[in-house]
Amino acid sequence: MGRWLDERLQFSDLLRSVFEHPIPKPSNFLDYLGFATLFAFASQAITGILLATAYIPSAAEAYNSIKALQAVTLGSYVRSLHSWGANFMVVLVFLHLLRVFYEGAYKKPRELTWIMGVILFLATLGLAFTGYLLPWNQEGYWATTVGSAMPGYIPLIGEYILRIMRNGLEVTGATLTRFYAVHMLVLPLIILLAFTPHFFFVLRQGMSVADKLEAAKQRGEDIEAKSIPFYPNVALRMILLVLVVAAALWILAGVYPKSLGSPADPLNRNHYVPTPAWYFFGVYQALKYFPGRLDVIAMVGLPFLLLIVLFGLPWIDRNPSRSPRKRPLALSIAAVLVVGLSFLTYQGIRSVPKPLPTTGVIAAPSYKADIDPIFQSRCVGCHGQSGGYSLDTYANVMKKNVVPGHPNASLLVKRIEGKVAPQMPLGLQPLSKDQIQTVKNWIKAGAKNN
Repeated sequence: MGRWLDERLQFSDLLRSVFEHPIPKPSNFLDYLGFATLFAFASQAITGILLATAYIPSAAEAYNSIKALQAVTLGSYVRSLHSWGANFMVVLVFLHLLRVFYEGAYKKPRELTWIMGVILFLATLGLAFTGYLLPWNQEGYWATTVGSAMPGYIPLIGEYILRIMRNGLEVTGATLTRFYAVHMLVLPLIILLAFTPHFFFVLRQGMSVADKLEAAKQRGEDIEAKSIPFYPNVALRMILLVLVVAAALWILAGVYPKSLGSPADPLNRNHYVPTPAWYFFGVYQALKYFPGRLDVIAMVGLPFLLLIVLFGLPWIDRNPSRSPRKRPLALSIAAVLVVGLSFLTYQGIRSVPKPLPTTGVIAAPSYKADIDPIFQSRCVGCHGQSGGYSLDTYANVMKKNVVPGHPNASLLVKRIEGKVAPQMPLGLQPLSKDQIQTVKNWIKAGAKNN
């Protein structure tokens, strides 16, 4: 049977090219991140299929179906594996992309391999983002609300894209159905369509590290002393890396199981603080550094520029050398971008406002102690230096919003009371009467920066 298949498909030549080709010494575990990423995707596919057998993709039943799954020990563990696996896959794809960049493996003749890799990276982010909403809990609902609002900043077509993503203007049960279809059907298909040629190109062209041996061979050098066989030496190292990644995933899923939290509440009666998923915190934080109408730069301009650079990198970088030592400019720029993104992500996570305690009416409120926490918790998520009605700093609060000594004449009060539509905060439960009265007392006293 094997001979019959080999005569028609010629698998033996393919396997021989994979297992018999040499790899230069020393072999680096970082060269096998792509294989570890493939394992992460396989884990996500298996656990996702298992979860789909119990999941009901509707706003009325999604949360309860996951809750019932969580009540079973094995079901809870499978969900934790899937949740942690999404984070693992995002990190592994990102690290693999960085490793390929460092080695210069995007250069001729591997341009198409790189492009397929970029598509895989974007599809992985899409999988993680669309999967966040599916439990229909507070965390997923509000992360999706914040994250899906970002394309709305695109001039002219922003609202159209927003409607396509959400299947309407708000995050509803229709959004859940759409995200489920994209998560289960569209994005996995894109990944398979991109991975197939990506894997084929790697098989045909070999790993970029093998180019060093080819160059040595052309110089007439003996490459046997400078190389090790792929099988069993390198193959065992790849398997070892996968086992390390698998062990880390399995242990984390068991020690830190994924909780479900409260069901999604569009009115947000429990004052859940909306935040995006962690991989969008960099953009979320960058928004705070672009005042007024410049927020479109952070939300649209910079990500779009990054996409152009990623897809065009093999042609933008005209340096013919692949050696990291001969590419100081490219590596320096990449290092600045990675450090900057890491810093923005860290700052974004740290700057998440905490829910406000119920304190009652404060007769003589302080801006720093009493008023600013209200804005940071309930308003800055949408009005962080945006739209001309920013509330992230005292100066921005005063501009256009407050008439000192006259609370009822202040646009801020009219907005939070609903006298000027729409009532703020939009999409959330209105401020309590005590909070509104506290803001009024502060404005009546002169709206001081105390």
